[in-house]
Amino acid sequence: MTSPMAGIAMEDSREDFKVLGYLPEVQSGEYTSGDSAAIAKKPQGSYSPEMENALRVIPPKPYTDILVQHYIRETNSQYYCLYPPMFLRDYSTWWSGKASGQPLTSEFTCLLLRTCACSALFLDAGLRQKLEMELGESVESLSERYHHAAKQLSSTIAPGKGRLTQVQQLFLTASWYKAEAMFVESWHALSSAIHEAQELGMHKSLAKVGLPEFDKEMRRRLWCILYSWDCTYCSFEMPNVRLESDHIEADVPSPIVHMALQCQLGQALSKIPGVMGGTMTPANAVTVQQETEQWLASFPPAYRLVNPDMQWDRSYKYVEVQRNQLHAIAYLVMLMPLKQCLTRDVHQDTSSIEKSLQPTAIDIALKLIQAAHQLLDCMLPSNAKFHFAPFAMFDTAASLCSAIIHDPGRCLPQRDKVIEAIGVALGTLEQIIHNTNTAAMCHSVLSKLVNKLSLTPEEKLILLSKSSDNPLTGLKTPSDSQLPLSAVPGIDFAINNNLQPLDMRSPETYVPTMSGYSSLEPLAPPSSDLHELFNMDLGELGQIWDLENLGLDFPQSLTA
Repeated sequence: MTSPMAGIAMEDSREDFKVLGYLPEVQSGEYTSGDSAAIAKKPQGSYSPEMENALRVIPPKPYTDILVQHYIRETNSQYYCLYPPMFLRDYSTWWSGKASGQPLTSEFTCLLLRTCACSALFLDAGLRQKLEMELGESVESLSERYHHAAKQLSSTIAPGKGRLTQVQQLFLTASWYKAEAMFVESWHALSSAIHEAQELGMHKSLAKVGLPEFDKEMRRRLWCILYSWDCTYCSFEMPNVRLESDHIEADVPSPIVHMALQCQLGQALSKIPGVMGGTMTPANAVTVQQETEQWLASFPPAYRLVNPDMQWDRSYKYVEVQRNQLHAIAYLVMLMPLKQCLTRDVHQDTSSIEKSLQPTAIDIALKLIQAAHQLLDCMLPSNAKFHFAPFAMFDTAASLCSAIIHDPGRCLPQRDKVIEAIGVALGTLEQIIHNTNTAAMCHSVLSKLVNKLSLTPEEKLILLSKSSDNPLTGLKTPSDSQLPLSAVPGIDFAINNNLQPLDMRSPETYVPTMSGYSSLEPLAPPSSDLHELFNMDLGELGQIWDLENLGLDFPQSLTA
């Protein structure tokens, strides 16, 4: 195997495989650079009952191959938690070791199970049918079995002993919970991953740590992902090393660049008073918008907001997905401090800051719905459980419904376009109600809000036409299960040169928060009575979305 670290001298042949990315524990030096994360260095005797169970649960290799390759090809690019060449190399070693009776590590076995569990949730129709027919079990059931086996095995790994592989599998635990719309469990799993990363010192500067640059880079990247999931004050270094290989075109954007960019935005926003404490008001709006626009201006050509370079979209699917995701995030961030401009009657106070900023809030909300629609379209059908896009559309459309309800005088800026956007969101959610319970629930809630809008006959026609005018082309895309793995670059390429290392600052302790989640817990079908909807127990949804935030005076506005 050719080393991806082209041009970097190695002391001996063992160093060629230092690029594994599964790092030795810095403090103990127990593992050497050539060791695989899949094989234990020391004999372990008999396996624990949890390990024995995990080995029984993992499907035969042909089916595991399908799940692993699908994850690398389709799902990994969402966060780029796994570095494909390293993971696939260890994956091959794991199977070879299993066949030859070598001692397998619990942490990589967990990681393999997590990968299979996550992959099973995002299969296209062809792969889903194949696995269910040949394994005799639904993919949902398979995913749950893989998840529970990994959970049991993970509990046997002592803190700080699983190295980078353990952090990765804990992060995939959070990812699995999020895909299953169990966001409280996802938050706790994310906390575990963060604490495990802290045990390994990932939150500290690596400048003086005696590790090769590639190993430092792998740590930076994983900490970058954790940070982007739960943005708060921390001290870490941005991923910035260039990793090259002869078989990949040198200009392909890095699959990790979107995570690095999100971290950069988080660092910029963290300097704005009140933002990191969850207080985003119209008074913050101008500063937030300026920071976000500067962030957008720093994007490399393939991710630009205006006239992006699309030459890689066809060969490297993740580029289009990540570009649309970044654009949606930008509009979502800019809208956050402006939501009050949509969910209250700003005309009662002609001098209010909300009134002066309402046109900006509407413009951003319209762009967010369009960006979320584009993101969802390019992710379907395989990634229907990626909740960010449908939730962003639902949440924004609900706020726009509130703006219409608060506009009895029909003087809302761009009122017709607002109604069009609500129709687009409603129609888009309707198209995916059979894909996830989340989409079905969001569509039901939004439908009830739309039914309470006081619209003219002309406006009703606008709403109806737009709700059926924006088909998701991704739902009709043929199965791409036969795409070669070469469609996913085996290495990472240079991060945007405009990205500067983030400021180093204290405290080093990183405390997870609940902010930033877009997952939803599936709820029982909402009642046809809107009164019951507004009084129902929202369960997990109540942690991330509150009907009261729409600023509606329920008895007067919704029961008339």
